[in-house]
Amino acid sequence: MGEWKERCLAVWERFDKRQRYIMLGSALALLVLIFGLSFWYGSKPDMVPLFTNMETKDAGEVANQLRESKISYEVQETKNGTTILVPTTNVHEARLNLATQGLPRGNKGFEIFDDSKLGVTEFQNRVNYLQALQGELTRTIEQIEAVEKARVHIVLPEDSLYKKEEKPATASIMLRLKPNTELTKKEIKGIVNLAAHSVKGLTPENITIVDDSGKILNDPDEQDENSVGAKTLTQLDMTRKVQDNIEKKIQTLLDQTLGEGRAFARVSVELDFDDRLTDRQTFTPVIDDSGIIRSQQDISESYVGNSTNPGGPAGVQSNVPGYVEQENNANAEYEKKESTKNYEINEERQHVIASPGSIRRLTVAVLVNDDVTQPQQDSIMRTVSSAAGLNPSRGDTISVEPLPFSTENADRRAAEAQAEKDRQDRIFYMQIGALLLLLALIVGGILMYRRKKRLEREAEEEARRLEEERRAAELAEERAEAVEAGEVEEDELSEEEQEHMKQKQALLALIDAKPEEVALLVKTWLAEVE
Repeated sequence: MGEWKERCLAVWERFDKRQRYIMLGSALALLVLIFGLSFWYGSKPDMVPLFTNMETKDAGEVANQLRESKISYEVQETKNGTTILVPTTNVHEARLNLATQGLPRGNKGFEIFDDSKLGVTEFQNRVNYLQALQGELTRTIEQIEAVEKARVHIVLPEDSLYKKEEKPATASIMLRLKPNTELTKKEIKGIVNLAAHSVKGLTPENITIVDDSGKILNDPDEQDENSVGAKTLTQLDMTRKVQDNIEKKIQTLLDQTLGEGRAFARVSVELDFDDRLTDRQTFTPVIDDSGIIRSQQDISESYVGNSTNPGGPAGVQSNVPGYVEQENNANAEYEKKESTKNYEINEERQHVIASPGSIRRLTVAVLVNDDVTQPQQDSIMRTVSSAAGLNPSRGDTISVEPLPFSTENADRRAAEAQAEKDRQDRIFYMQIGALLLLLALIVGGILMYRRKKRLEREAEEEARRLEEERRAAELAEERAEAVEAGEVEEDELSEEEQEHMKQKQALLALIDAKPEEVALLVKTWLAEVE
């Protein structure tokens, strides 16, 4: 503490009187400024928002009521509306007082008819009804989380005697969304349906929703384009996934076979996204009486007896040329069987729906290093064709071409990898060095602390020893003086005291005998001490 005080005094003495006054005045002014700002900020009340994003008319009415209530307030104008700030201690009281007076009014709903007066015309009632309808829709739409403020404009058609001359109702809705928010398609559709079902004769096609930047949110053309674009993106994603899957399989096969970096494969896939419906009807013939019998007719005739029957057997004598008539008494037998079968027509019906996404055409290109032999190229072509599932009848093709590969990229990647490894090693060594340095500082601090304590202890012991020697010397001197004065006999002194007295007497005698030499010796001692 004393050392610092001496340093400060030394620095202070370097400045002249004028500089000292300037420094004192600056310090005093700075203190006054700090205390003044602290007092000003401490006495200023904390202002909090009373109402935010109000219309200008509502903000003026609220300000007038606060002024009459003698409540201090601040007005902030933003692009979203007017915000009024009041002290924290008055915010709840001000809100209750303003609520009893119906402020801020905001969007009026059907409560507009609560103050209906006599003599109101039909036109005024129609206007009030339109305002109430717009206010109710505005309130409802503002309940959506992403909507900060809404404005609704409705146009109701005039009644007409002729149906053809009637015009449909229309509506326009402007929305101001909260920061970093966006309405989804479902939310936009919900707002459209809400307005359409709230106004008689209003259809979703006659509703327009825009944001505060003028962008139409429910543009049907844009929605159709988005749907088409989404469908196209889905097809592209599917094509890319199929292509990447086949290419990955081929590249893995090549890397495991030839080694990494000695062959590269690229795949081009053309998918068929057309929906197909196929009806097939196949008829099969009946083989070996296999089939379902639809109808069957069996005829059986038989006859057993002699030939005396006039005319003989029916149909034989008259129809067979060269027929020899048998004897009348000969025995005869006759049997006839007929069978007619009608089978159901064998048919097979198939109703096939081909799902989109099948491969229409597949093309594979493989580049190998020029050191790959021709037999290896042929083997690669066969293996890759099997792995990729190439179908020549479908028009699939494959090509394997040998080319000398450039090692520039590989060398550059190797150099970058080595540089990164060296950088990581340097960081690791620096961390180890910092850790060792920290440990060394800790150990050094501990050793310095212990050395300081040891030196302090030794200094205390040395001071104690010197103090004891000083006291012993003083005591011996007092005893010697007492002996010289005759107060104490020399025999009563201890041997040490006697020896000290003899040394003192001898020294005094030397000083008396040789004062110049003693003075020179003392000067030499003082020079050595300095």
